[in-house]
Amino acid sequence: MSYCTNCGTQEVEGQRYCPVCGAQKFGTTSAAAMPPISYDPANAAAEVRVGLSLEPPRHSRWSVLLRGILCFPLFVVAEIVGIGALAVTIVAWFAALFTGRVPDGMQRFLTNALRLFANLLAYYYLLVPRWPGVNFHSRPTEQVTISVDHVGLRRWSVFFRLLLGYPANLVSVLFTLGAFPVLFVMWCWGVVAGREPRPLHEALALVLRYQLRLQAYGCLLTPTQPFRGIFGDGASKLAPPARADALGDGSSTVASGAASERLPTRWFVTRATRVVLVVILVLGAPIYALNFYAERPVLYRFQAVIARTLVTTSYTTTVNALTEFEASVAQCSTATYSGCVARAATTARDQLAPAQATLSNNAVVPPDALQRFRAYQSDFTSLERELTSVQFSTSASTQRAVITHEIPNTVDNLGDAYQRLLKVLHF
Repeated sequence: MSYCTNCGTQEVEGQRYCPVCGAQKFGTTSAAAMPPISYDPANAAAEVRVGLSLEPPRHSRWSVLLRGILCFPLFVVAEIVGIGALAVTIVAWFAALFTGRVPDGMQRFLTNALRLFANLLAYYYLLVPRWPGVNFHSRPTEQVTISVDHVGLRRWSVFFRLLLGYPANLVSVLFTLGAFPVLFVMWCWGVVAGREPRPLHEALALVLRYQLRLQAYGCLLTPTQPFRGIFGDGASKLAPPARADALGDGSSTVASGAASERLPTRWFVTRATRVVLVVILVLGAPIYALNFYAERPVLYRFQAVIARTLVTTSYTTTVNALTEFEASVAQCSTATYSGCVARAATTARDQLAPAQATLSNNAVVPPDALQRFRAYQSDFTSLERELTSVQFSTSASTQRAVITHEIPNTVDNLGDAYQRLLKVLHF
């Protein structure tokens, strides 16, 4: 009798895939198709089981010290895989919307991607001691195991998945922000002692499991929200060592393989662990609020500095160009007035070209100043249009009318718009 090395389910002779988690069984000679999924969306067994030792491991101090550097290549790979997983999720969304299920191949790819993320995050969170490498398939010696029940999905929940997942995503954000101070404490502790305090280890393990279950929910791997077991699967005054008989599917089956012998998927944590988890949530809330409310003023200030510099430069260039234009026009004689004025207008337009290019980009303008910035742009465009009419006009009387009346009015409007814009851009 044999068992799946991924989730511990008893294997059936002649099947290439586990009937519960869909993991491929290697070494079999038969070529039976993957068993059909369960179409009961309310199936209580539809869950993501994460196997991880709750016993804080012994770390090499230098690996803890350099953990961020060691994780960098893994994050690069995870970023590439994440792009592929996003594309597959979009296709799976359409498939599940019409068929009520995620195709088997997509289910396996997304599960393998989730396994890669799980091992990376567990290593980054100092929950496992060994560098996980890049592996998309289950291995008997892996430090983190992942199994996902392949079940049917309700079409309406697929359609509204982003909206339904918003509360869970908000909690995940709070967990992520609040975990950074705890992770820093763990990093300092690990550099000195080589092993993390158990409550901190268990708390970050629960954070990891919640994040993985949320990813699985967002990728349509499961219809189950990640809130179940957020504070563990039970309380224990002294959390027992990891045991293989604590399988998440409720059976007493013991999975084969070294990893399954020591990686429980049902986690009984101490009261201290729950306190740490609450502290992480409490820390995450003000950090989130601070980031939400402080980010915009900081960004606005940065944008305002850039926009104020660009606008001031353009206005100074405009004033200098018009001063030179007026001086050139004053020197034009009556006999050659039309051609002389046209040449002066051409020179002024050439001088305004850099200012025009500067004002063409309003991406650096704060939203609060965007309306007045556009008014300033409009007056600047009017001035450029009037200079163009002087440049190409062959009528001296028309040129005099534009120079005497239209250009001075536009310059006054441009100056007023400039002053109003500076008031908005001043912090």
